[in-house]
Formats: sequence, structure tokens, C-alpha cells
Amino acid sequence: MFWHTKEGMSHRQIYRWQWLRSIIINKWAMGLPHINTPLRKFLLRLGGLKVGKGGFVGMHGWFEDMVPHRVSIGDNVTMSFQVTLVAHGPKADPSNMDIVIKDGAYIGCNVTILPGVTIGEKAGVGACAVVTKDVPPGAIVVGNPARILRYRPE
Repeated sequence: MFWHTKEGMSHRQIYRWQWLRSIIINKWAMGLPHINTPLRKFLLRLGGLKVGKGGFVGMHGWFEDMVPHRVSIGDNVTMSFQVTLVAHGPKADPSNMDIVIKDGAYIGCNVTILPGVTIGEKAGVGACAVVTKDVPPGAIVVGNPARILRYRPE
């Protein structure tokens, strides 16, 4: 879409459409009642995030609106309420700032996911966790910073 940002754009070009993306993603989509998950996911896609089929996206979160192309949410992902996804800011390796949440993952209430994190398939993130590193497939992580508690049984 014409308001999506790409790497290498000037700050002026990035900021030009940021207000529109912010309204679409973080005001309209995240403010909808929980029964409107399909409409919420449509608005997130319209704002530039990659969102898969199925699953659930809770209300009142904050999703990346400055560089939405860096966020990818897989199929059948359950994201509870007040989840924050941040895919920008200072980092030791700025080449990988993408947030990838793979198929079947569960993200609990009030979780913050920082830049460059991949959450593996069928992994779980406990409530109020701050995820700073990759989560292996099937792992359950909790805490601040998030640490592996256990693995899901096969």
C-alpha cells in the first residue's frame, strides 16, 4: 500500500503517513470490542502488519505503527489484551529488528515484545513478560526479562 514504509526511506517520508497508520492500527483496530477480531485483523493488515488466518488479537494493545512491515504474526496465534509490539529503537544489531510470531503461539496479557525477537511455533509467553530474546518452539517463557519455564509436552 502507498503508506507502507520501507528501509532506506527518509525520516520525512516515514513520518508522512505515520499518523494515518497510527490511527488505523492503534486507535481504530485496538479499540474495537473483543467480538470484532476479524475487523481488527483487517485493520491491522490495512496498516501494514502481516497477520495470518485464525487466532485472536485482544484489545487495547500497542502495535508497531512506525515500521509495521517489520511485524509478522502467523496463523492461529492468540494474543491477549494489552500486548505491546515494538520493532524500532536502538539495538546492537540494527539489521534484524523484525518481530516474528510463528503459527500457534500464545501471548498472554500485558506482554511486551522488543525488536528482533522470534517467537517459535506453539510457544507460550506468560502474562506481563518482557521478551528480549528469541523463544524456541514449544517453550513457555515468563518474567522480566522472559526466561524459559518449561517446554510444552509433545
